[in-house]
Amino acid sequence: MQAPIERQETNGKPRTLIPKRIGIILSTILFGIPALLPWLVTDFGVPALVARGWNPLLAWFLAGTVVFAPLLAAAIFGASMTLSTSSPSMILEHLRVHHLSFDEWRLTALALAWTATAIAVLSLLNANVWPGLPTEPSFMTIRPLKPPQYYLFALWLPYFAVNIIGEELWWRGFIQPRQEPVFGRSTRIIQGLLHGAFHFSFGAGVVFIVWPVLFGIPWLVQRTRIQRRG
Repeated sequence: MQAPIERQETNGKPRTLIPKRIGIILSTILFGIPALLPWLVTDFGVPALVARGWNPLLAWFLAGTVVFAPLLAAAIFGASMTLSTSSPSMILEHLRVHHLSFDEWRLTALALAWTATAIAVLSLLNANVWPGLPTEPSFMTIRPLKPPQYYLFALWLPYFAVNIIGEELWWRGFIQPRQEPVFGRSTRIIQGLLHGAFHFSFGAGVVFIVWPVLFGIPWLVQRTRIQRRG
């Protein structure tokens, strides 16, 4: 008699190794391993390229792409494996990319205004209370570009896209929805703390200035999600 074959489907969807819930241990791993890449490229990659005569910004664009492109790929791959599809629209929907309603645009505008104000206040405090705390990465000094360096603007655009899209799809699109069943409303706190740890290689001053962004974005993502469900 033939042994029964175990079904590899649950609720009509194929099983995958992609977790449905992400607790604190897995959250630390999924943030911690990517955090090693910025440390490697900022401590070794960028200085090595600069020593060879590269412009520091150009060196960071290349090194930063090495950091953020895998996050983008991981988010898309994880969503594709979860859904067992390569449909771009379904993958984007799974990663919480959708058209915003009027209320969501309004909430986003308020969050941006609060974040910008908070960063301005923190920058003022830093300049007057902790003037020795650097607000730029230790591996790069930011200076105004000269005309022969304007080509860097064109290179910055694709790097910026990979940076922002890669981070947001991975942290907020793929990981955060799987943290929310575990941490509930505290998910934004977990996200902010771990995302801050991801930026440790940029220096304490950078993390101090941008912490409103680190906590504000996951709050906004979670808030708009609650509104949609409501």
